[in-house]
Amino acid sequence: MRSNEWKPSWANEDRLPGFIEMDPKAPTLEKTLFDGGSSLWGNMPAVDLINLAGNEADAMKDFSLAFVASGDLRHVMKTINSLPDNYSGKLNIMINDGNPFVFCRNIVLLLILGCVPDEKVAADIALHFWYSVFIPAGYRLRIGYLVNALLKRFTDPATRGKPFPLGATSSLATPALAEEHKMCFQHFIADPHTPDDLGIDVDNAQAEYDRVRTDPSRKDYRDRMYTRLKPSHRVAFHEYRRYGIVLPIGAANPHFNCANSSLFSIVGRWLQTDFADPLAGWDNEEVVRIGKTHGAQAEDIYGCLYFFLSSQLRSLAQRIRKLPISFKLFSAEACALSKDIKENKFTGMGITSNTRFDRIEVSNILDISYVGTRRVLTSWSSFLSQNKHAAIVGYYMNWSMVQKDARVEGATRAAFTEVMERMIEREKGVDALKATFSKLTIETGNTCACKILSLSPDLTII
Repeated sequence: MRSNEWKPSWANEDRLPGFIEMDPKAPTLEKTLFDGGSSLWGNMPAVDLINLAGNEADAMKDFSLAFVASGDLRHVMKTINSLPDNYSGKLNIMINDGNPFVFCRNIVLLLILGCVPDEKVAADIALHFWYSVFIPAGYRLRIGYLVNALLKRFTDPATRGKPFPLGATSSLATPALAEEHKMCFQHFIADPHTPDDLGIDVDNAQAEYDRVRTDPSRKDYRDRMYTRLKPSHRVAFHEYRRYGIVLPIGAANPHFNCANSSLFSIVGRWLQTDFADPLAGWDNEEVVRIGKTHGAQAEDIYGCLYFFLSSQLRSLAQRIRKLPISFKLFSAEACALSKDIKENKFTGMGITSNTRFDRIEVSNILDISYVGTRRVLTSWSSFLSQNKHAAIVGYYMNWSMVQKDARVEGATRAAFTEVMERMIEREKGVDALKATFSKLTIETGNTCACKILSLSPDLTII
C-alpha cells in the first residue's frame, strides 16, 4: 500500500469500479448498511465565526453567537480559540442540534474541558471521547462522574434549571432533558457487562467497526479514497480504519480497553458512514503544520492530528476557565427552536424574543433538501444584531444536486472532455485514475458524462 506502484483493485483486475453502476436496472446497495445516519465529526473544515481582526477588531466587545445546526463543537472551538490572547469580552454561545447523540456528546465535551482539573488530561480525555472508537477505562469512569453530576443537578428540584458551572468563569445550561437524552448519557457511561442493555463492550464494538470499515462490497469505495492519497497517507488511513484510535504511529494503545459507546447506537450499530473521518473537520495543512512543531512527520497524518487536537483542546479548556462564557445547549429542529424563542419559552435561560446574535451559523440547512434558504432566513434573520458585521453563515452542500446545469450530466461531448482533462491534470501521477477515465470513454461513450462525479473525493453512496 505504501508502494508508488500501488493501484486500486479495479485497475489491477481490469474492470470498472463497483461504484460506477452502468446498468440502471441493477440493484443498488442499501445505504443503511454503511450509514448510521449521524454526523458526529463534521464534513467540512472548522471556521472562525467571528474573525475579529477582519470585522469588529475590538478585543473588549461582548459577542452573542448562535450555532443553530451545530453538528460537533469544531466551529465553536475554532471560533473561541481564534480570539486574541488579550480578548476580555463576554461570550454568550447558543448551540443547537436536533440529533440527541450530537447534543449529548457536545455537553459531555464541555463538561470534560471545563471540569477536569488538569487541562492536559482534560484535553486528552476530550480528544478520545470525540474521535477514538476505543478509550481507556479510566476515562470512561471520569466521564461517568461528570455526567452523573450533571444529571443529578438537572433533575434535583433545588437546582433544576440553574446553569452548571464550568470552572470559575463559565457555565452550561440546557432546558429540561428529555428521556432520550438521559438514555444517551447513560449509554455513554454504562458498563456493558451490566444487565441494563446500555453501552457496548470491546468485542462487539470491534466487530461492528470492522463490519462497517472493511466490508468487501465497499473495497472499491475505499480504493477510490486511497487513489487520491500519498503512499504514506494510504497506510495511515488504513491503520485508522483498522483500529479507530487517534494516536501517533507506534504509540502504545493497550490501555485503550473500553469502547467509546457514544459512537454507537443504543443497539450497538455504528452511528456514522463507513467513510467518516476526523480529518474531514479540520484544515489538513494546519494539522500537519502543528503536528510538525511537536515532532510528528507529515506522513503520520493521524499523529499530526493528535497533536493538533491536543493543542486546540488545551487552548479551549484554558479559555473556558479564563473567559466568562455562557453555553446554552438545545436539541431541536432549527426552525422550531426559532419559533420557541419568539414565543419566549426560554426566558429562564436568558433567551427571549428580543435576543440578538452577532453571528448565526446555520451549516448546510440552507440546502433545499434540509430547510432551505427561505425558511432559514424567515426563521433567523430577525435575530441578527443591527450592525454591519452581523451575519448568517452557512453553505450549500447539495447545490449541484438541485441546480439546473450544475453538473456535467447532459453536457456536450466537448464540455465533458474539457472537464475530464482538467480532473486528470489535477490527479497528476495517478495512472490508475487516468486509465479508468480512458476506459469509461472507450466503453461507455457519452453515458460517462453522468458518471464522472463518482470519482469525486468524497465517498457518498450513489
